[in-house]
Amino acid sequence: MKDYLKYDDTQIFKYDNFALAIIYTIGHIFVAMTCNRIITGASLDMAAVDAFIEPIINGFWFYFLLVYLKNIFVYQINLNNKNIGIFLAIIYTVGHIFIAMTCNRLLTGAPLNLAALDALIEPLINGFWFYILFEVVNKIKKNIHQNASGSNIDYLENKSLHPSKLAPINNKKNLD
Repeated sequence: MKDYLKYDDTQIFKYDNFALAIIYTIGHIFVAMTCNRIITGASLDMAAVDAFIEPIINGFWFYFLLVYLKNIFVYQINLNNKNIGIFLAIIYTVGHIFIAMTCNRLLTGAPLNLAALDALIEPLINGFWFYILFEVVNKIKKNIHQNASGSNIDYLENKSLHPSKLAPINNKKNLD
């Protein structure tokens, strides 16, 4: 168990990148289907096929980027964790463009110029989705780490908050 965890909540951290990739992929399906219908005029069924297959491929790309390439970028290029989110979002978006264009062209039969246009617009939207998701999850992780390490206890004690009289005996402090 990690030193900063006081409770048995290590499961939250164990599969977080995989869960994050799944959440991203679900959002990606809606974005991909909408863009494909609007830009290329593909039928609903073909837009749906493209919207399901392409995000699966991009989900693996997302997972690969977070699990393997993130560490390379942080340690090899000496990026600090503050800027890694935007850097990963840019790299992800470039890879996404190639994946989106190939899938759109092969699956829907869209002309190359429309597939390329869709491949540029949709990844930009999904790049913002990636960045927002990455930053929100990192803020949640930071709050969980702070709460688990007890760093907020001083703040609570300074506010003169008292625990509930219904709390278990071993958790009572500063009773009236």
